[in-house]
Amino acid sequence: MVVAINPQHENGSSSLHGIPVTEEGFEQLISLEGPYRYEFIAGVMYDMTGSSPEHADISSNLEYLLKEQLGRSGPCRVYREQYVFIPGQPSVVPDVVVTCDVGDRDKEKRMRPFKIRSPLIAIEVLSPSTEAYDRVEKFARYQHSPTLEVYILVSQDEKHVEMYRRATGWVQERFQEDQMIELDQLDLELPLSSIYEGVL
Repeated sequence: MVVAINPQHENGSSSLHGIPVTEEGFEQLISLEGPYRYEFIAGVMYDMTGSSPEHADISSNLEYLLKEQLGRSGPCRVYREQYVFIPGQPSVVPDVVVTCDVGDRDKEKRMRPFKIRSPLIAIEVLSPSTEAYDRVEKFARYQHSPTLEVYILVSQDEKHVEMYRRATGWVQERFQEDQMIELDQLDLELPLSSIYEGVL
């Protein structure tokens, strides 16, 4: 079994340390329940567990904003750091993800081991050592998910958010300072002031 991976992924001066593994080996490892969250990047597996306080606070703010607007009685659910299944691609772990497929939470219908099959919105909080992966390789994987409509990248160092929508051909939209992000899919509003509350 593959263990002891130390990415040091919140330290911009350190490089990621991973273990070469096949895609099949990666998927077998993540099928085992455990406290760690791994990513498969260019043939290497990395332990992505842990984050900076800023990263954690921004993720928490996003989760709270989404849950507050979506409620708990409808079909949509918000998850943090859960594996997402993508057809023909290695699984990924977004910082925050929204799914409105009841099959993703139904104990009888959901994937075993648990993976979200139908992501609608995926959000990544950028870290220095994984930003290139989030922007290129991971983004390319997400585009293979037939249900994903919105991909959001959030800076943890400044009030800056980028959004990409399938409906516009994944054209980049930028938001700064106290602008409002509006998501037509679920009639959601994400004020940057709330995303960064208590952080910047």
